Amino acid sequence: MMSKVEPLPISAVWQGFERKSFPAGATIFAEGETGTAAFILLRGDVTFRAGREAGRERALTELKPGQMFGVHAVMAGARRGATAITTHGCEVMNVSGDKLRQKLEDADPFVRYWVDYLSKRIIDLSTQ
Repeated sequence: MMSKVEPLPISAVWQGFERKSFPAGATIFAEGETGTAAFILLRGDVTFRAGREAGRERALTELKPGQMFGVHAVMAGARRGATAITTHGCEVMNVSGDKLRQKLEDADPFVRYWVDYLSKRIIDLSTQ
């Protein structure tokens, strides 16, 4: 039987990243923007909404602290597929695209392979 692997605490990956706070009602990024940074939600709330441009805006999901978001657009050099907003305010760790690429360059080749593979799978699945 395989044991469950617990994720590292966020504090284990803290170094070198900027913390950012957003007040209640703020837009973190908007659907259609080019992705230049990913984020890890440290505290507060983030909700994703999509379909505004088509006049059919709907809530997609709400994140919990510890979850990462905005990665797909940064890894794929794509536009944001949804708008990320905070209802009550939040604090995030801002992971710039340059910093993310630097961390991947410094990673073990096996880890780079898996991240590249998973990124391509997500892109493939999201276009279906």
